[in-house]
Amino acid sequence: MSDAVDTSAMTAAEFIAILDVAEVSPGHYSGSSDAGERRVIDGSQVLAQSIVAAAKTLPGRTVRSARATFMSAIAPDTDLQFDVEVHRAGRQMAFAEVVCRQGDKVRVRTSIVLDHPSADVIRHEAPMSPGAAPAESIVRRMPMPGRELRLDGIVDENSPDEVGPAHIRAWLRYDDPPTRDDLAKALLAHFTGHLSISATMRGHAGIGTADSHKTVSTGPLVIAVTFHEPCEYSGWILYEHDSTFVGAGAAYVRGQIHTEDGHLIASFTQEAMIRRLTDHEMTIPEASRL
Repeated sequence: MSDAVDTSAMTAAEFIAILDVAEVSPGHYSGSSDAGERRVIDGSQVLAQSIVAAAKTLPGRTVRSARATFMSAIAPDTDLQFDVEVHRAGRQMAFAEVVCRQGDKVRVRTSIVLDHPSADVIRHEAPMSPGAAPAESIVRRMPMPGRELRLDGIVDENSPDEVGPAHIRAWLRYDDPPTRDDLAKALLAHFTGHLSISATMRGHAGIGTADSHKTVSTGPLVIAVTFHEPCEYSGWILYEHDSTFVGAGAAYVRGQIHTEDGHLIASFTQEAMIRRLTDHEMTIPEASRL
């Protein structure tokens, strides 16, 4: 695999701009996407955009949690519409639902909780798991200039030959992460969709995410992320992925996000689909398969 930078790829700064959805009218937003070589958009991108839409609709509050349900495949060649319905906006807490549509088709529904952070009453946080620091971790080439990924002890997270515990420690760094709270949280949420299925498959010989969309159908069904306080990060951040169950065509992964100095800034879960492609699905062009 070449380590050369792909100058044709979208940069991290350009991707962050995609997450910053544009207001069309109060509570209604539009957004675009970039699927790269795939003809299906990452669901976690829409989760991230939905976080921004809710935060813009309820200014002055911070997003505490978001839970996205992915209802159908998201096409890359049609703009996205985000409609925010505020169910309640009290003195402290606010609750909203963001519906992402393409035309008349609902693609994703995201439930979002927002609040005004308050002082600690008590505090503790889970420590990061023991493992290699970024400098000792293995560099993985990323198709997005301005973003760097290193994996603890894993040479190729996609390979069927990469077998071990169903756990991945992934160090991620952006050259210029956003300082705006909603965009910083949106960017954190986006990467929760990337390595959970790889962590699950790592526990089983003879299968890897290189097989996705070729012999097996994979993709997130639900991603839930909780931000523990207003979000600031720079340098390396650690995504930990623990696959606690896979079977009956579905997987469950829970994860944590730490700063390099060990501060827990977010936690997440993912429910994902892992099943064999049917004969009919094999007739669909590979880039358009789930």
